[in-house]
Amino acid sequence: MNTKRILAVLLALAMIFSLAACTSGNEPAPAPADEGGEEAGTGPDGRTYAAEQVYRTLYSSEMTTMNYLVSGTTYELEVGANTIDSLVENDTFGNIVPCAAESWEESEDGLTWTFHLRPDQHWYDKDGNEMAPVTANDYVAAARYVCDSANDCGNSYLMDGWLVNATELLEYTAAKLVAVPVGSEGEDDEYVVDDAGVIYEITDEGYVEVPAVTPEELGVVAVDDLTLEYHLCFPRPYFPTVLQFGTYWPAPAELLEQLGTEYGLDNDSMWFNGAYILQVAEPQQKRVYVKNENNWDAEHIYIERIEETYNQEAATLAPEMFLRGEVDSADIGSDIVADWLADPEKSNMVCTSRIVGDYSYFFGFNFEPKFDEQYEPENWIKAVNNENFRKCIFHAIDREAYLTAKYPGDDPHMHMINTVTPKGFSTYNGKDYVNYGGLAKYTEGDSFDEALALEYKEKAKAELEAAGATFPIKMPINYNPSSTTWGNCTVVLKQQLESLLGSDFIEIEVVEYAGNSFLNETRRNGNYAIQELNWGADFMDPETWADPFDRENSYNFFCHDTDDYRVFQDTKSDETNALIDEYYRLCDYARTCVDDFDVRYEAFAAAESFYLDHAIVVPGFISGGSYQATKLNGFEGQYAMMGQSSSRYKGQHVYAEAMSQDMYDEQYEAWTQALGGN
Repeated sequence: MNTKRILAVLLALAMIFSLAACTSGNEPAPAPADEGGEEAGTGPDGRTYAAEQVYRTLYSSEMTTMNYLVSGTTYELEVGANTIDSLVENDTFGNIVPCAAESWEESEDGLTWTFHLRPDQHWYDKDGNEMAPVTANDYVAAARYVCDSANDCGNSYLMDGWLVNATELLEYTAAKLVAVPVGSEGEDDEYVVDDAGVIYEITDEGYVEVPAVTPEELGVVAVDDLTLEYHLCFPRPYFPTVLQFGTYWPAPAELLEQLGTEYGLDNDSMWFNGAYILQVAEPQQKRVYVKNENNWDAEHIYIERIEETYNQEAATLAPEMFLRGEVDSADIGSDIVADWLADPEKSNMVCTSRIVGDYSYFFGFNFEPKFDEQYEPENWIKAVNNENFRKCIFHAIDREAYLTAKYPGDDPHMHMINTVTPKGFSTYNGKDYVNYGGLAKYTEGDSFDEALALEYKEKAKAELEAAGATFPIKMPINYNPSSTTWGNCTVVLKQQLESLLGSDFIEIEVVEYAGNSFLNETRRNGNYAIQELNWGADFMDPETWADPFDRENSYNFFCHDTDDYRVFQDTKSDETNALIDEYYRLCDYARTCVDDFDVRYEAFAAAESFYLDHAIVVPGFISGGSYQATKLNGFEGQYAMMGQSSSRYKGQHVYAEAMSQDMYDEQYEAWTQALGGN
């Protein structure tokens, strides 16, 4: 695959997003380069549609919830993505186009967005029974649910600080949850409530009343059944792009009030208004989606039925089941891809997947270590707070070697990015955000530099010896064995770093994770020294890439406060805390720049380049491009570098045979040309 071509496409897409974010919502979507022949039963790649439009796949892990208002994981949001219509959606080229809303407009001051809903939309239960009309009240009820701390919505950060009174409502409902009666407070209590229901925060100066905030004060208003208003705390010209995330999807007000936290636990506790209805949801057995014949856009929902079957060994079994015609899609892992490509028959059934760029991967240093004593966390604290040590590692990581092991057979430069924000994600007047300000030097270069790494090593070693550190510095790195190549590339990283810097200076401890929840027990719990981390874009603006490092984060705990995992141990030096303060000052300023995109991009570039200048994280790569066997044509589906578009089956067909690499390349070229013509 041509790396330059991929980057050109991403840049073009970002330009489209920049324009689409400010649309009124009335512009027609551009047509694909070749729509194929519906009557002839052939698609744009020349393949014939399958006689039955049934799509069959395997899955190996269950969801903890289907409640899209609560979950922030791509996997768990797949249910909502296919069964709930959001206000807007993306077309095949990434344009923001109308969905549940026919049109929308932004107020002159940028603080109010008004959406006009389609009439005659309805909610349906799992059996397809019509339950209630979809109204603006359903969006209001969903927003109030998200901003009630009792519901513990992981998505609330996309309303917190965005919508008028969202922060206040979240804080008030959180205080209400933990407040104890006046006179019964203990040493650890933070809030009390009196007999009149007034809540007070316990401070050094005494009791301070917490202002009561009602759900009705939240900045989401149903003007009438078909008119919805969002009132923002400050202008966000990219606001329509965030509506693709589950936080802003509607939920039936009646059912939500009835079920509360029980909403979305299964398909019995949900109603659906989207392209599909989740007819069957049997844990560790199967999920079955059926087409919603009453959807407003039913004519563009081609797959009639989606059957997902549980099998713990899905990754291993799916390729063989694909060959037997039992499933319609399979990932072709690095352990078998060489055999498939060498086989005359199998090689015509395998192709690469598209690089989307909606997830950025980076190596994060943990500033609040909570790993086992055998790995000497106190010694690591001295090392990670030393900037020369971080810069040593920053310049010592050979990402080309790492990515060669992670994506065997791929050109590693196809995945590599030199900033946290992916190249091509945001542009203004044809200029890519990653070429603004201090980011340009990173975009045009490569962080891997052996000479610099060794130079910083010598500086760090002298400083660390003076600080009482002992060598080698132990660095535990966890990997998840459910990924077929993660272990391999982690071993490569160990060998490469120890070879360059010396095993007498650092000792990489490769730790195979063996628990039940990788993120909870490693990253979120501070159980690592350095680790491969990732973040997915929530909206189309550079601000989204600052979010994982905000004031309460579990990505590297480079903050003064942390989330509910409470890893915070105050293990950062005064110098590190000063960096934290300056980074947040830069981000806070950038968020206020809403009138001029050039100024805004310069400001966020200053914050991100500050992060890189001080080696807080090491930029890594974007995913995608892996091998697959599929009877779909992904270029028919929705596309975006953020949100849930890539999870949706709407617009796609099931074909009688697999897509070959030649077919993929032709479709990619056609897609690229059509994109450039918009």
